[in-house]
Amino acid sequence: MNIKRVIFIFTLLLSTHLLNSQNEFSKWYFGGGIPGLDFSTSPPTVLSNGNGGIGTTGGCATICDNTGNLLFYSNGVSIANSAHVAMANGTGLNANNGSTQTVMIVKQPGNTNLYYVFTTVATGWLSYSIVDMNLAAGLGSVTVKNATVDLPTCNRIVAVRHCNGKDAWIISHDANSNKFKTFLLDQNGVSSTPVVSMIGPSSTTISGGGGSVVGFLKISPDGRKLALTQYSNSIPASSGPQGFYLFDFDPGTGVVSNSLQLNQATAATGIEFSLDGKRLYGAMDGSALSTSITLLYQWDLCAGSNAAIIASQYTLVLGTNNSYRSGALQRGIDGKIYLTAVPSGTAANYYISVINNPNNTGAAMNFVMNGQLVSTSLTLKPSGGLPNYINTYTKPLMPAVSKTIACQTVNFAVPTPTFAGGCIANTYPINSYLWDFGDPATGSANNSTVTNPSHLFSALGTYTVKTILYSNCTNDTLVSTVNITTLSPVVSILGNTLVCKGDKRIYTATGANSYVWSTSATTASVSLSPSVTTVYTVTGTTNGCKTSKEYTLTVEPCTGISMIDKTSGINLFPNPFTNELSIEVAVATEIVIIDIAGRIVLNTNIQKGLSTINTSDLKPGLYFVQCSTDGSVSRFRIVKSE
Repeated sequence: MNIKRVIFIFTLLLSTHLLNSQNEFSKWYFGGGIPGLDFSTSPPTVLSNGNGGIGTTGGCATICDNTGNLLFYSNGVSIANSAHVAMANGTGLNANNGSTQTVMIVKQPGNTNLYYVFTTVATGWLSYSIVDMNLAAGLGSVTVKNATVDLPTCNRIVAVRHCNGKDAWIISHDANSNKFKTFLLDQNGVSSTPVVSMIGPSSTTISGGGGSVVGFLKISPDGRKLALTQYSNSIPASSGPQGFYLFDFDPGTGVVSNSLQLNQATAATGIEFSLDGKRLYGAMDGSALSTSITLLYQWDLCAGSNAAIIASQYTLVLGTNNSYRSGALQRGIDGKIYLTAVPSGTAANYYISVINNPNNTGAAMNFVMNGQLVSTSLTLKPSGGLPNYINTYTKPLMPAVSKTIACQTVNFAVPTPTFAGGCIANTYPINSYLWDFGDPATGSANNSTVTNPSHLFSALGTYTVKTILYSNCTNDTLVSTVNITTLSPVVSILGNTLVCKGDKRIYTATGANSYVWSTSATTASVSLSPSVTTVYTVTGTTNGCKTSKEYTLTVEPCTGISMIDKTSGINLFPNPFTNELSIEVAVATEIVIIDIAGRIVLNTNIQKGLSTINTSDLKPGLYFVQCSTDGSVSRFRIVKSE
């Protein structure tokens, strides 16, 4: 279990932590004669190199190292290395050249050099090939090719981190079925048994082939929402469902649930989430329909109920009469969303469209049709897909333990880990806690399972406190330091705990510089005369540190002859007695009982506190009790009744 020293970053979690971790996706290579874009600059720089024989205008993927240096890219059929030539053993991969989501590159968890290249074939295979970047002098080679994961698939694939922060989920959708299949990729490879979720529309093949090939899966930045497009190229759909769908996704189990159809748009193509996870965008390609209207949709995922989310739909008309066509939507590491919605014509330059502020609602999204130059040739354009890469969602940073120190007493609190994106604030509900205060001298009190515990430290010094947070995803250990610089007073109370009803006794508090009693007295010694058993509290203060002590006075009837020696603090009861005599003393005492004739009938020693003497052998009558302590002798007359 890893021990983390954590810094709580909330408001900058998405804008700083996530974006800085996305250098792996800082370059896009499209294929089809178009080199690509470099997102290490703002705006992105058009790349003049690349292509490496990657001849597709559809699905593609690119991967860089942690500093943004290109490693390789693929269209699902072949892989080009950083020298922009085909990688060794990198041709002949299983994929549909030109369809939407043909390829996905995922680095193997726990390995710095191995990359899995997942490819899809419509109504065919979901496969993977493995690239080892240690080979070919750092240019990489394919060591495993076209290993079958599942079939049949429908050209939809997306990946997201497991909520343990290291493994990855690979999510696909079966062809001619409503099955989502989620495969775990970890340090041991791809799981052979997927998590199957039967929910949502059946991916039925549409006449003309579009239904199985055209469509996308995307997952939200917080890993909790999954979106799907269902394509139909006719009005109404020639077969099967159509439109845009939203689901819940559990990054701990891989389960897809709670299907919601957002609308019944035909020719539903691209779909993407805003960086804050609160908006969803979808594109409808009117060029494939008799309406010839190309549309961009936006939904507010934080609107509330399902009905409210559907009603939040904002529609932007991109073009009519086949003047525009749309394809993929893809969020860049700059937080903007890019769309292959392009005008027809003979212009010299080719652009893709940009949603500059996708976190904003409605027109404030700032959609620009010709927002980003990608090519100087209209015949070379990524009309079907944009680079597909694993969701950059990572496990939220754990908040630091907060504490309030009051002398030796420290109150602790651990805020629930949160994620600054999406509509669900609590991404990782904590099931239980275990605290180790680093103070073994306190025995069993050194540990606690309370959410926000309080601990009284045993002495001055520096303590290392460990907090284990248990969740369904992973266990986190938080480490914090506590410095105890001032001791709390140790308060004691002197005086008998057993008194006769109506008797007045003096009690003295010790161990502090000043005192406050629950009777409002502020002196060290107080006179107490309870008529019933009463719990008193005294709070002692030294150097600003306070300690409270409870003291219970038990009241006995004490009928008959007096049995309390106020000088020595010896208390005998009851009187008369029968078969038992109770004696309370402040120190160890010798007890001698003498009958009326002067004979010793019992001789015993008792310790400090309350003792009970068996007197069942004594005959009824008058007796004398002599109590001796360090030369001091107290005598009592008592009566044993019939």
